[in-house]
Amino acid sequence: MQFYKQFYKNSPTAYTCQQAIFDGNGTPIDYIILDYNESYEKMMGINGEKIKDKRYYDIFPNGWENQREWNNFVIDAVINKKSTQFDINRYTIQKWIRIINFPIDGDIFGCIYFDVTKEYMLDKEVEGFLKVNIDMLSVSSTDGYFVRVNQAFERILGYKVEELEGNRFTDLVHPEDLPRTIEAMKDLVNQKYVSSFVNRVLRKDGTYRYLEWHSQPNGNYIYSSARDITERRKLEQELFEKNQSLAKLTEELKEKNKLLKTLAITDDLTGLYNRHYLDMKIGDEINHADRVNQPLSMIIIDMDFFKEVNDTWGHPVGDDVLKQTAGILKGIVRKSDILVRLGGEEFIIILNNTTTEEAYLIAERIRKTIEQYKFPIAGFLTASLGVATKEKNEAFNSWYGRTDLALYKAKGKKRNCVVKSSS
Repeated sequence: MQFYKQFYKNSPTAYTCQQAIFDGNGTPIDYIILDYNESYEKMMGINGEKIKDKRYYDIFPNGWENQREWNNFVIDAVINKKSTQFDINRYTIQKWIRIINFPIDGDIFGCIYFDVTKEYMLDKEVEGFLKVNIDMLSVSSTDGYFVRVNQAFERILGYKVEELEGNRFTDLVHPEDLPRTIEAMKDLVNQKYVSSFVNRVLRKDGTYRYLEWHSQPNGNYIYSSARDITERRKLEQELFEKNQSLAKLTEELKEKNKLLKTLAITDDLTGLYNRHYLDMKIGDEINHADRVNQPLSMIIIDMDFFKEVNDTWGHPVGDDVLKQTAGILKGIVRKSDILVRLGGEEFIIILNNTTTEEAYLIAERIRKTIEQYKFPIAGFLTASLGVATKEKNEAFNSWYGRTDLALYKAKGKKRNCVVKSSS
């Protein structure tokens, strides 16, 4: 018996033991707290000695929220002799608590308490994220059923949210794409990330749309984002057919090739320039700066602990963080500057006619803006930045290496800071 008492007292799970008080009709109207453990005191933020052998309504004169469920909860324990559970919200301690009761002996019953506040807050944040994101976002079970979808599905496919949730995803897939889709789902069941998977999905009007999926498995659930690439697929098919037939290029074909060239120098996720564009332009920028004897500076930005964002929330949320970070940077840099996403969570800015001190002030402004911005799901994040000004006749690789070394020092120093190259 002594071991059971020690288990009860020392358990990291909160427990209490109560005795019901009945009215003249044999209905429980109150109860007395007979015992508690230290975990209960910590969870509720109260001194246990002040509640022991006290009546419930003496301790909590205004009762709890969900009072009717609470009364039924006590009746189940002492009259119906069965264990039940429900969640309550106690505003004075700003927590959601899940309580499980169980009968012990006669009018005595026990309770187990769990803090489920994070669970409720996560549901609220996910709901908000699904509402504001313009991409198609879904949560599915590993056996292929939609659990949650956002409003973008209705805009692109025509189905209302309630028409999709609870139904099997594969029922909408084009028959020719079904075998490949099933194979991709097997990878997800085996907890493998599936990126850039394309299939055709049936619209409510009977037509099909090409969707590009990025899916992240997490236990029994699959978190996915999708984009409608139907128009891009049509464009690719038109270009292929025209090239195959060796037809004379028309004005329309020139415009479409121009679009493809733009795509070649643009990062698909953020809309910024990509590394290929930087490689094309940097030589001209360096030659011009040396010729007119103007300063040319570089800032490299790296988001701190970005892997934790992907590991905690999944790649769709990580992609959203990168898109919003790109928006922050575009709002700060000048039109004459070159803003590039190097890859992953790293960005680079080339600032013409800008000294080291001027570049440092711009970098510091970027750092503060990111630090103060609250991302919808990931919350507050930070970035580290390296700054260097090109020396006369210095090659790009040397200049980039000094800037990258400054970034490395910022990462090693304390993160969330700006470091200038010393030479």
